[in-house]
Amino acid sequence: MRVLIVEDSTFNAFCLTRLLQVVCQTIHVTVVNDSLQALAYLEKNRPTLIILDGDLKALDGLGCNGPALAHTIWAKHADLPIIAWTNSDLMRQAFADVFRQYGKSFCEHTCWNKIVSPERIVQSLSYLVSQDINPRERANIKQLYV
Repeated sequence: MRVLIVEDSTFNAFCLTRLLQVVCQTIHVTVVNDSLQALAYLEKNRPTLIILDGDLKALDGLGCNGPALAHTIWAKHADLPIIAWTNSDLMRQAFADVFRQYGKSFCEHTCWNKIVSPERIVQSLSYLVSQDINPRERANIKQLYV
């Protein structure tokens, strides 16, 4: 399984990467710092899952935040699963609006607080498998916890 983490904090990205590796030792994580790097990555690669920080703080012309990036990603790759990763109520609401706009479920499995447990990660992956996603992506996610 390939996971793209979009997070401007090196420490937060490291912590989440380690948690994902606790859940699955064979996971491949790529970390990028802003929306431009994320979009460049997506031009050449197809992750199984994207985890987006809310406030990216970079001045890259795309609104500089996770909700704006989710909108841009889903406009081109509507079937890619995205998990919002934020502690901000404002960002949660902005993510919720984008998820609804694209007909995506917005719940505890698709929006994590910055402090997330391995158990929540496994529950979220199970939830994503149950959703109407690309069968190939479903199989990739299911491999993590079976």
